[in-house]
Amino acid sequence: MSTPKQHVFRKYPLISFYLLAFTISWIGWIPQTLYSYKLFPFNHYLFSLLGGAGPTLAAVLVSRRLWGKDGPSKVFNALFRWKFSWQWYFVPLLFWSLITTGILIGGTISGLFSLPLESYSWYLLPSVFATMLLSNVWEEIGWRGFALPQFQKGYSDGKIALIMGLTWSLWHLPLMLDPYSPLSDLPWGGEFIFSLALSVIYIWLYNNSRGSLIPVTLFHALSNTAAFVFLELGIFEASYLWVVGFTSLAALGILFYYGPTRFSRNTES
Repeated sequence: MSTPKQHVFRKYPLISFYLLAFTISWIGWIPQTLYSYKLFPFNHYLFSLLGGAGPTLAAVLVSRRLWGKDGPSKVFNALFRWKFSWQWYFVPLLFWSLITTGILIGGTISGLFSLPLESYSWYLLPSVFATMLLSNVWEEIGWRGFALPQFQKGYSDGKIALIMGLTWSLWHLPLMLDPYSPLSDLPWGGEFIFSLALSVIYIWLYNNSRGSLIPVTLFHALSNTAAFVFLELGIFEASYLWVVGFTSLAALGILFYYGPTRFSRNTES
């Protein structure tokens, strides 16, 4: 016999997941934001870890209630699903290489940026990417590993992208209010559009890799690696609307080609 708490999780798994993800992450991020305004006595790196891990911790808790002790393994299995067409391993790298290179070269030629490209420590990029990969995967296990397949049981991908984009943007709110976070310098409208566009692309990658989190996580890590490069070069804000624009065009292309129902021609996805 299920307890009242289990009944709530089973009846409202997505609402339960999102409430937990927001609560856990914001317990970590809100003290950091308050600290930046001298409204909290201390800061600690564990706050950042808790904030980033919120979606995965929520997925583990809800899946355990839904499916018992095997629940968390069902969520994590998508992270090790590697049997899909090989090109989907390279799509994230190609996408962000083209955007980053295009912005750097185009901005330099046009005079929009004055960049010390020759003095940048490009050899650090592999370690930056590895760091982003290890940190971003905890978002994807929750958002795409748990929430997305639950959404796809009853919603079209177009509606899912809208819901996930909106909630993902709202989830970042404490970081957007934290003056020590790069997100605080970005226009809120641009961040919302970027979240929507990325949600479309993530669903597209997930569908076409047969429900794997590998391309999704690679894409997320490369996105943040590109942001790190722009930040270190001092053009994070100046390049942001270009990144949002190119990403939005890609998302619109997906919507136009596949339609709003499913961002895939693969009936097995």
